[in-house]
Amino acid sequence: MTFEDRKLVLWTGKKHSGKTTAAVRLVRSARSKGYIVGGLVSPAVYRDGALLGFDAVDLRSGQRAALARDNGSGGTAGRFEFLAEGLRLGNASLSPSATASADLIVVDEFGPLELNRQGWRRSVDLLVQSSEAIILLVVREELAEEVEHLYGDVESIWLCVADPEAVRTAISILEGRREHARRHNATT
Repeated sequence: MTFEDRKLVLWTGKKHSGKTTAAVRLVRSARSKGYIVGGLVSPAVYRDGALLGFDAVDLRSGQRAALARDNGSGGTAGRFEFLAEGLRLGNASLSPSATASADLIVVDEFGPLELNRQGWRRSVDLLVQSSEAIILLVVREELAEEVEHLYGDVESIWLCVADPEAVRTAISILEGRREHARRHNATT
């Protein structure tokens, strides 16, 4: 199997291991090479050194909204309560119209909510079925096997964010896709 065959990248790491930070590095690197990147990242939000929650950031528009906040009592995802504004923004950033021209679509994070058919699940299912882009799912290490099984009919690769070569490998996958498309267009 060659890199251009890969459609799904599972961007894995332990909880709070820098998966989002590494995804942002990948986004910057891909953009610097002329790739169009869509989707969203969900950076942590801290107040006075304490984790307050997470925001959703649309990678095309830069728009940001509160996604989840610590409610202190165990919400829909442990101690975090998901907020309608952030969910709307995230799903909009994963819509077919927002991702139509993307080479790479980032989904941060694909986790317990999505495995329970909530959160970004419907949007990701549609992207996996219809998009030609490479889809990068930010996934906790302990959930990666379950996510891979969920999309078992799609060619995938796991990239661990702790591996210093993870960003370079993801860029190589994009480059393989670009070269494959260039060769295909030259013969048609």
